[in-house]
Amino acid sequence: MVEAPTLDPWRYQGWIRSIQCKLLASEDPTSLISEFIQAYSEASEHVALRPTDWHIYLSIATQKALNEEQPSNETMQDVIQLHKSSLQDSMDSSLHLRFASLVLCLYSACHREQNIQDVYEIEDQVTDITGKPYELSNLVKNWTKLDESPKLSSNGMYAKPESLGKLVPMNDEQAGSELSVDATRSRLREIYAHCAFHTKESGAVWRLYHGWEVSLLKVRYGVVTKTNQSQEQLELIKQAYLARLQIPHDSIEDTFQSYSQFVSTYFPVEQYEELLASANKLYGEALQMWHSRERYEAAVNQEFNSLDQWMPYLSWESHKIKTLRTSKDKAHLATEEELGAALYRRALHRFGWYPLGQDEKEERHLLRPPTPAEEKAWNGKKGRKSNKMIERERHLARVNIRAQCATRESLWLDYAALIAHTSSDSVHLLDVCENATRVLPSSGQLWALYMRTLVHCQRPRAQFDDLYHKVRYSGTLQECGGAKALIPFLQAHIDGERNLATMEVASAQHTSPEEVALYADLDQFMHIYELLVEAVSQVSPLRKEERDASYALEFYTVDWIERAARALSAAAGPEAAASLYPLAQSVWENATQGTSSPVQAYLGAAEYFARHDDNARARHLFRTGANVRNSDENKLPVLERWVQFEHARGSMAQIETAESRLKSESDRIWRQWYKSMYSNQAIEQGTTSSYSASNGVDSQTGPVESGQFDSQNEANIGMESAMQPTTQPTLQSVSHTSPETDTKPAQSPMRIESEPQDAPADSILDSSSTSKRKADDLMVQDLPGTESKKNRTEVTPPSRDREFSSIMVSNLPPHTQVSDLLKFFKECDGLLEVVGPRPETTADGKSPSSSAAQVEFQDREAAAAARTRDLKRIEEHEVHIAPSYLCTLYVTNFPPETNDEQIRELFGKYGSLFDVRWPSRKFVQSRRFCYVQYTKPDYAQAALVEHGKQWTDEFALQVFLSNPSHKKQRTDANANERELYMTGLPRNAQKEQIKSFFEQHAPVEEVRLPLRPDGKSRGIAFISFYNAIEARRAMQATNSTRFLGRLVAVMLSEAGRKSSGPKPEDPQLKRARSVVVSGLPQDAQEAVIQQVIEKALGRNSVQRVFWTPARHDSSATADSLVELQDAETAGRALLLANLDYDGHPLRIEPRRSFTDHALTPRTASRGRGRGRGGALGFARVHNRERTAEIASQDNAHNGQDKFRALLYK
Repeated sequence: MVEAPTLDPWRYQGWIRSIQCKLLASEDPTSLISEFIQAYSEASEHVALRPTDWHIYLSIATQKALNEEQPSNETMQDVIQLHKSSLQDSMDSSLHLRFASLVLCLYSACHREQNIQDVYEIEDQVTDITGKPYELSNLVKNWTKLDESPKLSSNGMYAKPESLGKLVPMNDEQAGSELSVDATRSRLREIYAHCAFHTKESGAVWRLYHGWEVSLLKVRYGVVTKTNQSQEQLELIKQAYLARLQIPHDSIEDTFQSYSQFVSTYFPVEQYEELLASANKLYGEALQMWHSRERYEAAVNQEFNSLDQWMPYLSWESHKIKTLRTSKDKAHLATEEELGAALYRRALHRFGWYPLGQDEKEERHLLRPPTPAEEKAWNGKKGRKSNKMIERERHLARVNIRAQCATRESLWLDYAALIAHTSSDSVHLLDVCENATRVLPSSGQLWALYMRTLVHCQRPRAQFDDLYHKVRYSGTLQECGGAKALIPFLQAHIDGERNLATMEVASAQHTSPEEVALYADLDQFMHIYELLVEAVSQVSPLRKEERDASYALEFYTVDWIERAARALSAAAGPEAAASLYPLAQSVWENATQGTSSPVQAYLGAAEYFARHDDNARARHLFRTGANVRNSDENKLPVLERWVQFEHARGSMAQIETAESRLKSESDRIWRQWYKSMYSNQAIEQGTTSSYSASNGVDSQTGPVESGQFDSQNEANIGMESAMQPTTQPTLQSVSHTSPETDTKPAQSPMRIESEPQDAPADSILDSSSTSKRKADDLMVQDLPGTESKKNRTEVTPPSRDREFSSIMVSNLPPHTQVSDLLKFFKECDGLLEVVGPRPETTADGKSPSSSAAQVEFQDREAAAAARTRDLKRIEEHEVHIAPSYLCTLYVTNFPPETNDEQIRELFGKYGSLFDVRWPSRKFVQSRRFCYVQYTKPDYAQAALVEHGKQWTDEFALQVFLSNPSHKKQRTDANANERELYMTGLPRNAQKEQIKSFFEQHAPVEEVRLPLRPDGKSRGIAFISFYNAIEARRAMQATNSTRFLGRLVAVMLSEAGRKSSGPKPEDPQLKRARSVVVSGLPQDAQEAVIQQVIEKALGRNSVQRVFWTPARHDSSATADSLVELQDAETAGRALLLANLDYDGHPLRIEPRRSFTDHALTPRTASRGRGRGRGGALGFARVHNRERTAEIASQDNAHNGQDKFRALLYK
């Protein structure tokens, strides 16, 4: 077997790190330099090096060249070429600056020019892979302990230009020509061109090049005046300016100002206006292009951002390029294509690499220098393991990171597709393919693209063969990517061989390639057939779980054989072709060996024998595939094809057998799916209930969606697309269940069942006490005709599965009533609730021509049955039905002052809105979210483009599809255990200082520093760690120590909150700052009530809102209790006039003394938001005597006039 060097990045990474470890532990690290350089040299030849590795490699290699007694021209050229090679792996600005500074240093040393220091006055910061500013000055020493190496600035430039002068050979004519003005200009332009369209960091390289050109002008011609100058040099600088002004970049305004000064200094006055006018046109167009992408740049130029923050920018740029390609005006197409390519390179610089380690912990370890202490601590955590166990774990790690690699592979393929459409030069696409396979060598798709591009570009066959052998015999694809990586590569190799053979035959026969039937030539057929068999044999040794379940190579092989057999049959008769069929049969026989072969193998084999009319064998294979002992596989494809086969060729009994087997398997799959979903839900409910009971949290509050904020205990929101399971009591339990155990039924504008009228509509509730109440404090009286609580049997509320059992029904006639929907779904059992119908709004403001409603069923089976009514008609309207959660978006990270109207305006342009649902704002003000519900899934998908867009400079909107399958358990308790509370901070304390203070003891996840209105610290901070153990260790190390000269106290966050909890407020003071808001519609929401009042009184004027709708009449209004900031604000609220909620006029009245007893807060579930019970879930309680007392007091009070009069006393 031919051996080839490995292409596995982890193996080279381990080799290099082992030498670094030796260097840091050695007393004489210089003895290992040769071995170190060799490791880097071999690694850079086969795989991409990360930027920090390139900096270390360049420093060590350059110092080795400087240590030679008399460096030759070849030595200098090797150093230059090595710096040039460092640019191929990534778009790292520090490497560009380093190469440019090297070129300038060598030029200065060759020509004895001392003006290099003026050019070197550049302090631009550039960022690393994570987005953090580089700090490279001590990189080599920290990682190798070598002091003798060229000094670097923090941005990568050589700090001491004169130190590189020794590289220039003395009295060497060839070296002089290599460092001439023209050669230096060419290199600098090449470096700049490589990064010119980097809108953020290309300016540093540009300023180096521009500074050199200007210094050259001054050095050659002395003090330049308008009468003594080099017109040629001036023209070069002017053209460089104009080229720069055509490229959008963040400092384009400064560039134009610099050009203006340049023209006024070096050109006659009469030319100034003409030159500025011509440049201004270029500048204006580029400035407009920069402004159009400025908000995207702000989103991606942040530390530690994710690919999700880049995707909107990439999608926007790709769409813009596609639009320009199809438009008539293509003036800016070339610039946009260059910007798009540079943007992809920037994203790939951040997110295109093969993973550094198997998880975040290993990556953090590998990003730290391998000092003896670091390696000892890391090895101690892993423990002692055998080599076999280490290899097994390493294999599992490679399998686990394949999902990450797939994402990065997709990004590379998108970039290659952009280049393929952009560039007519095939060399550019080949460079992209080479770069991609160096950075991500585990991707079979990228290697396949590389091979196809070689064939398409008509490169020599030797280059194609060398690439195939290099990859195949390295074993990298098998080890790192498995069959999913290996098969595309093998297919591309066979496709390339077939294409090359076709071209050779066409050239020999002087015909077009389309007329060549390669399979008809026996020699060519056998050549391709042998390659196919070889490819199949390469997949066979893989682990069973990594093999190709689609059997693509087997299908490819059989198709090739059948095509050759048909050609041979047409030429020499069926007898001659019969000799080829055993080849195809052997392929399927090998594929179906064993009792657990994948179903796809049996399907392919059965279809093959069916094509050749071997019905008995085909039927046997269909039956065997249907009975294969592998319950994880979907057998429906083979069963459906079996049914089709029997309908065409089988008897009635055989048809019945296949039909029966298909039905049985379909039922089994559905049962298994439902069982799995219900089992997962039960586990999550049980875990949530256990957590809630132990933490005093409402048991009806469940997990939130994955990828969203999960610490929203205060989010009193319940909705159809919410992630938590809720309960629906029977009608009897609503009236008769005790308040301690009652679960409030969800409210809606329309209820299918009638609701008991057990409370007055204007009842207002005070939840000032949330503790459990005694029975005699509740003053609850049983209704007449009901049994006592002691004798009453509690009814267990059935579970509700709203997220999967609700559907959105749209395109209804505009006058549709609930009764029409009941009639429409009369054949569907289990209908629970209808919200709507509501008119479908239109973006142009025209009268709605249709309406929509949300319908909830008892379970998901009933909802699935209801979806069969999709595309049925009500009158002339074709009704559309979709799962409710597919129409719902989770929107977060908007400014705190955002209101319902702004959200509806922003998202209403994408389609008809059904509802916008808000949580209560009574707790954490910094976390904002809402649910935006459309009438159709397409509208929700279209609105996802808002994700990542900057609402303001500080807030980038986050928009997610509300997918109920993305649940995750709440971790509030654990979050408290890993969060510390720090007090006693100085007012000038900064986040970075606090983070550095704690990172000495444990890695810090986040630091939150509450600020006063003047922007200074409030003297407290919250510090989050990755786990509770690290948090406690940091607390013990930092508590009662000094920070910035101040003694600080550090404790667990929960303890800090308890120790500083609010004191009980005087009930009289609370009553004085509370008002009653009347006239609210039933579908009002707490948050929107707050927004309406704060719009009139000012932000933060409302502290809490307690709200519950009327229940006895669907058209009735309801009231809300609102706690304001202070009594003065309450007084101003009472004077408000013309206040309305969505067209409903509101009345504001003072809170009366009896209000405390009129309603009693509940300890049960929270409401469901708009159209539902109150967000805090209050229950009304009957007390006839008390009601009469309240009525008498109400009639006796003096009204609001007297109250208003008191305000002015």
